[in-house]
Amino acid sequence: MGYAVVDVETTGFAARGSDRIVEVAVVGLDAAGRVTDEWCTLLNPNRDLGPQHVHRIRAADVWHAPTFARAAGAVAARLAGRVVVAHNLAFDARFLTAEFARAGVDLPITGLCTMRLADRYLPHRAGRSLRDCCDAAGVVLDSAHSALHDARATAALFAHYLRFGVPDADRVPRVPLPDDVTEVRRGAAPPVSRRPELVTLVRGDRVVFTGRMSAPREEWVDRAASAGLVSQGYVTRATRVVVAADPFTLSTKARRARAYRVPIVSEEDFAGMLDRLGVTPPAKDHRTEWPRAY
Repeated sequence: MGYAVVDVETTGFAARGSDRIVEVAVVGLDAAGRVTDEWCTLLNPNRDLGPQHVHRIRAADVWHAPTFARAAGAVAARLAGRVVVAHNLAFDARFLTAEFARAGVDLPITGLCTMRLADRYLPHRAGRSLRDCCDAAGVVLDSAHSALHDARATAALFAHYLRFGVPDADRVPRVPLPDDVTEVRRGAAPPVSRRPELVTLVRGDRVVFTGRMSAPREEWVDRAASAGLVSQGYVTRATRVVVAADPFTLSTKARRARAYRVPIVSEEDFAGMLDRLGVTPPAKDHRTEWPRAY
């Protein structure tokens, strides 16, 4: 019997809602816990990437990546006939089951959870996180919140458990899906070129902001207002420019902007446009770092 150690990175926590998987990794183990194979790919979620500061995946990284529907067969093939293992299995299984369902495949995921099993095998650990469990077992965890690195660490942690025997669990059934998808790993995605948009703004132009900016959103809205620009919460054909934390973003606002041929610019691009309008950043209170209201 073999094992499939899985890890997913996601746009959030709502598996049955609007959130999606953006990276999935599967590390295969034999019955003794030896690594037999590993597979990982980024996924295009067709929406914004959520907490990018956590998983560190950029929109440009997933621009040419497959959707989960396209990669479903490849994932299923690597789970088939194996017992699924994950750290906090409930989270990974919930997302995988939901993504398979959207692809038209009924494939409930069950298996073994290294977090729950830690109560038996690592009674003196500091906490329940993957890092806490790995530290207690002497396993190295590099680059947390990378699906492949987390799956590798979980595989090593599970191999530690296997020395003392683990419970039986159901294997994943095989489903007839094509599995000829190409992996797109971090750092290996084809480059996506982008030329800074040359947009000349005038008073009254409508501006939309999207994503988590480096500067507070309120500061950009204030600077736009001081230039006579109108900030909107949604994109229309009359929108002059969309300012994005990540110009390659796949957010709803960005997709609509592309459909309407509305330029999408970075914060730096927008700052240059404001400079050409003669607008300087507001002075900040040195105690709070917030823009002064006077």
